[in-house]
Amino acid sequence: MKIRTILLTGGLVLLGACSESKYDLDQLVPEEYHKILYVNNSGKQEVTLYDTDADNLYTLSVIKSGSDPSLTAAATIRVLTQSELDAEYSIPEAVNYKLIGEDAYSLAATSVDFSSADRYKLVEIALKPQVVKAAMESNPDAVWVLPLKVTSETDSINADKDELFLKLKAVITPAIGFADPTLVVQQFQYGSVPTIMQKVEFGLDTNNLWELEAKLVVDNDYIQEYNLDYGTNYKALPEGTYTVPETAALPVGTTTLELEISINGNQLTPGDYMLPVRVAEVSQFEIAEAKAVYPLAIRIMGNKLDRTGWTAEADTEELTGEGAGNGVAGCVLDDNLGTFWHSTWQTGNRIPLPYELIIDTKKEYTFTQLALMQRQHDTNRDTKAGEFYISSDKENWTKVGTFSMQKILEAQTFAVTPTKGRYVKIKMTESFRDGYCSLSEVYVYGLE
Repeated sequence: MKIRTILLTGGLVLLGACSESKYDLDQLVPEEYHKILYVNNSGKQEVTLYDTDADNLYTLSVIKSGSDPSLTAAATIRVLTQSELDAEYSIPEAVNYKLIGEDAYSLAATSVDFSSADRYKLVEIALKPQVVKAAMESNPDAVWVLPLKVTSETDSINADKDELFLKLKAVITPAIGFADPTLVVQQFQYGSVPTIMQKVEFGLDTNNLWELEAKLVVDNDYIQEYNLDYGTNYKALPEGTYTVPETAALPVGTTTLELEISINGNQLTPGDYMLPVRVAEVSQFEIAEAKAVYPLAIRIMGNKLDRTGWTAEADTEELTGEGAGNGVAGCVLDDNLGTFWHSTWQTGNRIPLPYELIIDTKKEYTFTQLALMQRQHDTNRDTKAGEFYISSDKENWTKVGTFSMQKILEAQTFAVTPTKGRYVKIKMTESFRDGYCSLSEVYVYGLE
């Protein structure tokens, strides 16, 4: 029996409340309103399924209300046919709704009986994600749904709330990984490096309904791959200088957690280090490929070397176009940000890239880092990329690193493979501005 919701006047309510009234409540309220059933979560509900071996559960809630909900009641739950679905939804809305097959779901019950004490009944709907996924892939233009209707031969049903329309939005495979695997270099000065404590966020990319566990490993092979891809000089942390959890557990309801990694920095010599923590295994689901590795990176800076007495030369320099005392190689060592070295552009004999700038430090050091500063100009910050070399005799050179600069005014520090020598060569191979290159200052770091 279907009914529409009605409002009783306040006068009837007052009459029903008076114990001495000659009116009887049963005479004022029609019998069909004594108990009314309705679907609490009625209407269209979007559902995202998770591609697991287990069924995904959705709960249908049927409520018993009315003027006398202490009465017993009974209702039936059924699935609309495709023709009913088309007539009620597809045609009016001009949407290609398709009913999922009977093998894609099951109902815990198709009928519910209310005792006098019952006020609601819950019915679980088990959805089979892999079957639904196959249906979606077979007809991707369709909108796959499960429309349920509550009816009763004996009791009143609120016709505005008698259907649950489950719209199956997607079937996804949850993935586990690190929340932010972006490489950020933490910089410390050699000789004063503390114990480094790093908290790393790890978890699932959706609400966690499962008991999950992941195995973590340190993947030092990743370092070589990263260096090849980005021209960096990271090396693995020595064994015994770090502590990494072997497992990470995510209980039901816990989507993310913080892993704690510790590094004993006092044992580290100058250089760039990486500790790549990889999610090696998970108890279920997938490992998010882009978030599988957290590359913890630290830079131990060598001492900033005193440049007093150092000299510089270049295979190209602008002798006149930049003004008196400007444009020549020695400007990169003069501690004056207003001066700069610049490749030839006015003097003549302009040569194409690459350009080479050689610094003579006058004695041998173990070089660990170099810092370059762009010309301090609003727009003309020219140098883009290049390579570093070290030599003891200015004839035999060892390539120790590469660099890629940003168009910023601040000093940009680059690690090199710690190498002993006297001469530093900066080979510029790329420019931001049509083959011109310039540098304001060059700073060198290392150990004596």
